[in-house]
Amino acid sequence: MGPMPTLSHEEDNFLSDVFLTLRKYIQESSEQEKVVNVKSVAELKSLLPPIQADGISYAQLSLELKEILNNSVNTIHPLFLNQLFGGVDVAAWVGEVASALLNPTMATFEIAPLITVMEKRMVQELINLIGFNKGEGIMVTGGSNSNLLSMLCARTNYNPSIRQTGFSHNQFRVYVSAEAHYSFDKAANITGIGTQNLVLVPCNDRGEMIPAELERIIVSDIKDGFTPIMVGVTSGSTVLGAFDPITPIAKICDAHQIWLHVDAAWGGGALFSKKNRFLLKGIELADSVTFDAHKILGAPMVTSFFLTKHAGILRTTNRGGGAEYLFHEYDNSDWDTGTYSLQCGRRADALKLWLLWRVHGSEGIGQRTDQLFDLAKFTTHEIQNHSRFKFIHAHYLNVCFQIKPHSSKKDINTFTLEVREALVKEGRALINYAKRADGTIFFRLVFPNHKTTKQHIIQLLKLIVDKADFIENN
Repeated sequence: MGPMPTLSHEEDNFLSDVFLTLRKYIQESSEQEKVVNVKSVAELKSLLPPIQADGISYAQLSLELKEILNNSVNTIHPLFLNQLFGGVDVAAWVGEVASALLNPTMATFEIAPLITVMEKRMVQELINLIGFNKGEGIMVTGGSNSNLLSMLCARTNYNPSIRQTGFSHNQFRVYVSAEAHYSFDKAANITGIGTQNLVLVPCNDRGEMIPAELERIIVSDIKDGFTPIMVGVTSGSTVLGAFDPITPIAKICDAHQIWLHVDAAWGGGALFSKKNRFLLKGIELADSVTFDAHKILGAPMVTSFFLTKHAGILRTTNRGGGAEYLFHEYDNSDWDTGTYSLQCGRRADALKLWLLWRVHGSEGIGQRTDQLFDLAKFTTHEIQNHSRFKFIHAHYLNVCFQIKPHSSKKDINTFTLEVREALVKEGRALINYAKRADGTIFFRLVFPNHKTTKQHIIQLLKLIVDKADFIENN
């Protein structure tokens, strides 16, 4: 008698149907009229059956999956330009599926041998790309987690014993630009440094940290008895796409022996571009770097790295526990990554980027990245030469603008927000907006989606103008 089949007949049919459903979803995503079929909370609740004591058939489950796909935001759609991610890379998506199927934990080499080697190899490639002579890194749960890890490593760099003893005072200082990601605020809270000790350094009109202001504040803080332990540089800010000048900031950090971290979650993809990696000039001077491959590289969320030039600091920062049941001594125990991760259970996220990198190669990733830059430049030109748009700012892959009302009685900020909200309710395109301290409200259009073309941008801008005209005429 042969081995029993792993799948029942019903399960086998279900998987076949699901594969066809998902393939069709990917194939037709660009052709869909809407990014999302907008429904009220009450309508969405009515779509979801109650959890029952008795299960349902796989055939029913297949129908439910179709309903879920049809009533979710289509982030693959070329006009999904709302967040700093979008589109789909088939190879990377297959990596996501395979990761879930393999379902190892990355805590030990023993349970994830090949993928551990895979992750370490990509870490080394990224370290080389940054320009570190040596170092280490690990995949994390996102850019926010990487920024948190940078603050922990900065704390360790200042005094490793704080891990055991805690703080003897609350006089530490961490400095980031006024345009930095809000995750630094969360990290200051989690690490115990305190949000009041996270100092926002003024920026110029392009959203870049002003090095002279940083130095002035640091010198003043030292005189007042504070201890600076980290500066967080932003390479690609969320709203303006700004890149803080790393080289002069690195000199300040070196002079005061301060850990320098570069948050390149959004901007790090430019490292692959021969034309545009100048934006990250000086990144090799950093102590650590945040890098997200799920942004402009096109991997699924979450595909994030923490990278540092200081080999050994991750283990010093994160070690502790697990020796009695998890971290044993064996031939390859020095390859265990759990001892220098914040996590215990950790997904095999490496497979997503590995397959993407293999199919495109470093040159191909660079070319894909350059195409996004070209698309951003094209969009900037279209906006600047259109009578209905007021151009605000463009840098990197961020283009900021407003829609002008015909009537002088209408406030352009209120009108821009009104048009944006109408677009969202219609569901044919999703782009976000931002609000500055002076009250200026504008569209923040970003370009992470490799499926977006110039024709899609022309379509998007027409949608905005048409919606503006409709609002004014009704």
